[in-house]
Amino acid sequence: MQFRHYPAERLMIASITSRLTSDENILRRWLMQRIIDHGTPFKLDGEEIENSGPPDARSLMKGLLDKRAIVVDADNNVNFVYPVSALPTHHKVRLDDGRSFSAMCAIDALGAAFTFNRNSRVESKCSECGQPLFVAVENGEIAELSPETAHVLHVDLNKADNWAGSC
Repeated sequence: MQFRHYPAERLMIASITSRLTSDENILRRWLMQRIIDHGTPFKLDGEEIENSGPPDARSLMKGLLDKRAIVVDADNNVNFVYPVSALPTHHKVRLDDGRSFSAMCAIDALGAAFTFNRNSRVESKCSECGQPLFVAVENGEIAELSPETAHVLHVDLNKADNWAGSC
């Protein structure tokens, strides 16, 4: 397998983690884990956040919204906490600690290895032709790719207001 690597300066995208305060990152991690554990959206205006969320979670939620770290629907459901999707998708991620979830898109599925700092296995489908795709990320590198001719396209996400619309 050959992979084309580009210099890091060509790929600089401000990570979601870098845009959040430490308390907002704690809440983001809690929301991701909650969605992974339950496999359902998180009700923003429900009691769960008061009963089991991190301290000041309700007040920190505005920061996650303003900084586009979560996506909330009209019914106040947190459906997406980058890269985790509470809704089923074609992009399945299995981390090496046994956790599994749907990712928002194939790019987010690849990024899950870095978000969770774990080796991962991704099963996805090409959005154009529906062909199955498999990627194993180990120690921060692509260890296995099927089909070997698969390509990942990248756009400048810093220019998008809503990353969910850019996948």
